[in-house]
Amino acid sequence: MDRKVHDTLLKWKSSSGRALVLEGPRQTGKTFIMKEFSKSYHYSVYIDLEENEELKTVFEQTNDASEIYEKLSYNGIRFDTSSGNPLFIIDGIQSCPRAFSALKPLAVDGRCDMIASVSLPGVEPSEGDFPSPIGYVQMVEMGPMDFEEFLWAMGIGKELTAKIRQWIDTGSEIDVSIGSALTRYFRKFMTVGGMPAAVQKYVDTKDCNEVWDVLASICNIIEKDALRYSDKKDRLKILACLESIPSQLAGENKTFVYKDVGKQAGTGRREYGSSLDWLHRAGLINLCYNLRDPCEPLSQMERTDSFKVYLKDPGILTYMLGRETASAIESGNTYVNEGAVVESCISQALVSNGYRIHFYSKPNSSLKMDFVISYKGRLTALETRSGKTKISRSLLMLTSGDYKVERGIKIADGPVGADEHGILHLPLFAPCFFDIPRIETAPSRTPRK
Repeated sequence: MDRKVHDTLLKWKSSSGRALVLEGPRQTGKTFIMKEFSKSYHYSVYIDLEENEELKTVFEQTNDASEIYEKLSYNGIRFDTSSGNPLFIIDGIQSCPRAFSALKPLAVDGRCDMIASVSLPGVEPSEGDFPSPIGYVQMVEMGPMDFEEFLWAMGIGKELTAKIRQWIDTGSEIDVSIGSALTRYFRKFMTVGGMPAAVQKYVDTKDCNEVWDVLASICNIIEKDALRYSDKKDRLKILACLESIPSQLAGENKTFVYKDVGKQAGTGRREYGSSLDWLHRAGLINLCYNLRDPCEPLSQMERTDSFKVYLKDPGILTYMLGRETASAIESGNTYVNEGAVVESCISQALVSNGYRIHFYSKPNSSLKMDFVISYKGRLTALETRSGKTKISRSLLMLTSGDYKVERGIKIADGPVGADEHGILHLPLFAPCFFDIPRIETAPSRTPRK
């Protein structure tokens, strides 16, 4: 599986000096990519602290780099430094917080290039008197495969996906046969998702039922992590929050309601806030906040009491919604369950491309917008919910001049084009190819003589 993060690792290697930590949910391919990356070294050492309790004691006994290497050698682990720095991989470092702390002395020592993985991003504290490695580590987030990586796995070359990105960026018309093929792949992505094991199973078998079994196994692992790595008082609440997300997204409103978690009136953030926060810190969900007003700066317009919760992986969401949902999507009903899966796909596409996501719902009004982002330096409204209607009343209202929204984009199952109102229509997969937002800088002035 070709992953974009591999380029990040190569760049780190050429200018290393700090340890690198891959953080992200379990089953997103961190171990695989680290082992693939190790092939660029003359020599590498791999240890898994979740699988080897004895090696944990090495880090629990000392925080001195030389002593760590000596104790590892007594465990039969050798480091060949004869031809330059070897790569030292520590997998599952979240199971041993003192090993996470040890990344600082190991990075300073410099005899190895250090790379580690954290499967639960929110679980990486140092303990006792051991120093924090922050400042000596580069944190790199790794989530599920995005749609472009999914296309690579399906055999679509990088040259072709680069062309797709260019077409979306310029708003160019896409050939009908190509657009239809990409839409079919996108629907498949909605049911298979981006977890590498699920994608690989589909590549190998083309059997969605076998993929279903893989997704079931991944969901079981998520549940076990919640029970193992959370406070005892929150464990069942975390699972309840997770299980409520599909039904909340499948409703017309989609805004997360705490009392719907336990089906008990009067419950709210006090009962479930820390549990939802655990899911967010574990890298399993995206939070999309409502705006008091759709204007810049978006971060200052957030209503922290009103938000949507999206699962990062569409395959897991489809699995939780059930086989009927998967069958409907496979049959072409993209907007089944009020568009819960397609909206989640788009949320993750925007987040993975570097966008901060928000939505807008005007109180006591039918005016609502699925996403409001800053796209190409302009405040942009994105609508995904109306696949069959050509004219969007909410988009027209937000871009009419009474609001500060400068651009309207409708994401639908259709071709690229602009309508008579200036609304840009893009296909379902388009946000997966949006350019990464960049910091705009003013041109430098030529100094006066």
